[in-house]
Amino acid sequence: MTIPAGTLVPRDARDFGSYQLIAKLATGGMAEIFLARPSGRGQQDVLVLKRILPHLAEDDHFVTMFRDEADLASQLVHKNVCQVQAFGEYAGTWFIAMEYLHGVPLSRMMTRLSKAGKMLDVRMVAGIITQACEGLHAAHEARGPDGQLLNVVHRDVSPPNIMVCGDGLVKVLDFGIAKARGANSRTRTGTVKGKNAYMSPEQILGKPLDRRSDVFALAIVMYEMLAIKRLFHRDSDFLTFKAITEEPIPDIRERRPDLPAGMRAALIQAMARDPNGRFETAQQFANAIKSSLATLGGPASQNDLARLLFTDFGDEMAARDEILKAADEPAPPPPPPRTGQMPIQHYRPTPPPLPPAARSGELASAGTPRIKQVTGLQTAVPSMIVQQTTSRIEVVPVPPLPDGVIDLSANVPVDSWMANPDTDLLRAHRMKGVLTVAVALVILAGLGVAGFLFLQSTEESNTSEPAVAAVPADAAVPKPVVPDANTGMSKDDILAISRFGYLTIKSNQKTTIFVDGKYIGETPMTRLPLPPGPKKIKAVGPKNKTKLITTTILGGQDTDEGTIIW
Repeated sequence: MTIPAGTLVPRDARDFGSYQLIAKLATGGMAEIFLARPSGRGQQDVLVLKRILPHLAEDDHFVTMFRDEADLASQLVHKNVCQVQAFGEYAGTWFIAMEYLHGVPLSRMMTRLSKAGKMLDVRMVAGIITQACEGLHAAHEARGPDGQLLNVVHRDVSPPNIMVCGDGLVKVLDFGIAKARGANSRTRTGTVKGKNAYMSPEQILGKPLDRRSDVFALAIVMYEMLAIKRLFHRDSDFLTFKAITEEPIPDIRERRPDLPAGMRAALIQAMARDPNGRFETAQQFANAIKSSLATLGGPASQNDLARLLFTDFGDEMAARDEILKAADEPAPPPPPPRTGQMPIQHYRPTPPPLPPAARSGELASAGTPRIKQVTGLQTAVPSMIVQQTTSRIEVVPVPPLPDGVIDLSANVPVDSWMANPDTDLLRAHRMKGVLTVAVALVILAGLGVAGFLFLQSTEESNTSEPAVAAVPADAAVPKPVVPDANTGMSKDDILAISRFGYLTIKSNQKTTIFVDGKYIGETPMTRLPLPPGPKKIKAVGPKNKTKLITTTILGGQDTDEGTIIW
């Protein structure tokens, strides 16, 4: 049975060996994620079960990758790393059981702050990043049974893979594409793994990676947490890679003038494009952040982060409890048969949907106590979110509610929060403007059509005989443009029509290409996106021989300069 993501698993489909599946949280490229419980009475602790997709179960490469992930993750034991509890096979399907984390992923946290126009206090950012550093450092220092370093590199450090839990602990998740010494799987030729906007320059260029690559990725996460703005994300992979490897990095002080100088210096060092200029370890990065905030009380503590989730993300936490409540509700009885009709023999209720906050699939993995609604008298605590204004950044206090009750189920829309980890943090603002323009154009078009029909009907009523326009027999009748239903255009293709043209150039020997004095890469180059206009191409071949080519790039069109012969 195929179960849609974001729904409870029907009761007759919950058995999975020694586990009971509760809800399907998400489906990825290699596996599907379920909220589950161990079978048997008294086993109430929830966990996350990740099982390989059925159509990949026969692919030895994916099965080996999956087993490598489980084997590696089981050796990473640290409070700031999501723990693997079991690994096995059931009914021909491999699975990993891991702890359930009751909290909020950074991706959802930053999306919500962006929509509200708010930012996190620098101590909150430091508290989250330093804990993430601790988890990564533990993974980097992990050793195998022989006592030798495993040389783990996460390779996918990004906001969706960092979770802030209800007790204030920060967990690093998903070592699914991590590499370690002795791993059986190998990256297939021509593939680069990881979320594009958080890759290190050496990862993009296919160079050997070590722990400093994860330090660079975590620094990008820190920058975006401070700025609440994407750093390297662009409209295409090529432009994103170019931004990471070449473009100047905006000064974080433009967005956060309140950032201490030492914290800015640590961020700049961690984002050095040359690995030799970065911190040697994630622990050194964490220590630099802690030192920069020594006079301000240091990074936020675990209790501070727990209060942050209570006060500003309480509805998120409460929504996650609704999943378990829905799973524990008794099954609805079948409807009684109507008089004179045969009773329904095979009744199966439709799985109810999960609450909105659970539909993104970002619930990660048990053991963490679930936060329940507090109804007693409580002391109001200040929010650790700061409001960005035109003149200054100020702390926004959270006033006490009537009778001193802290409301953990505030009516805040969560349906549209980031479901795709690569979603632009500021997309909602731009989409609102685009939709407004689109609606206005539709209204204007409707008024134009109505006016045209009115004028046409008026002319016909004033003419005794209908006028027929003479059309020459050999006149060319324009054919309507019919879009090809079989070839959809991607977002990049649509943008390229007005913003880019494409250059194709080849050579019979290894050739380095410069466009308008800028290094581009080596041949062959196929459909390289370039801004429209005249271009001067310099080709440097064997023995530093050069050839100059002048061409013009047209928007949305291909320009093929053929093959350079040396």
